[in-house]
Amino acid sequence: MKIIFFPLLFILFISCADKEKQKASALPRHSAAATLATVLDYDSCKKSILLLKQKNKTGWNKLSKSQKEKIFTGAAAETIIPSWIGTAWDFNGTSEIPQQGKIACGYFVTTVLRDAGLPIARIKLAQCASEQMVTALIQPKYVQRFSNVSIDQFIQAVQQQGFGLYIVGLDNHVGFIYNDGAEIYFIHSTFVGTRNVQKEKAAASWVLGKSKYKVLGKISADEKALNRWIN
Repeated sequence: MKIIFFPLLFILFISCADKEKQKASALPRHSAAATLATVLDYDSCKKSILLLKQKNKTGWNKLSKSQKEKIFTGAAAETIIPSWIGTAWDFNGTSEIPQQGKIACGYFVTTVLRDAGLPIARIKLAQCASEQMVTALIQPKYVQRFSNVSIDQFIQAVQQQGFGLYIVGLDNHVGFIYNDGAEIYFIHSTFVGTRNVQKEKAAASWVLGKSKYKVLGKISADEKALNRWIN
């Protein structure tokens, strides 16, 4: 039963973000109806994650680390993050509702993690320097630092670590790295170009490539983070 149940739940959780986009796009973006639709559907995504945690909590210690990593990564990268794509950036943005208001890069990371079910100090961490955020959330053994390396070398390092969700701190920026097993993406609230939340191929990211210093933490591999999430 457990083996059958999880895929069905996972499909449900991914689809909630798609439903939100469809409903909100059918309404004027800044109308009261659009705001209400976004809030309700985003709440349904968060509730689906709560259900996911409840269903997996009893047997959590029997799951392999890779299974735990897939569940957590799916909750953040496939259930919560899609709702935020296209939300406007602002240096002082603190929005908690996708597609409404504006959100800064640090607040984007901490809000996604909180709404994906990880208990964190959203505001305090969002205001930290990027490296401080990474090291506050992730154990040292899962953190790598890169100085003046090419984007190809950085991508290769992510490929070697494999599937999962990472937080990357840059010179003056922070975002997620998502390795879905086939492609590596940089997901961030960007201050250049579109000036909104973007999911782009990491190898082609101007912001990622221009940063001379990178701090990469694989949060989905951190057993302490995973246990905090499930509990």
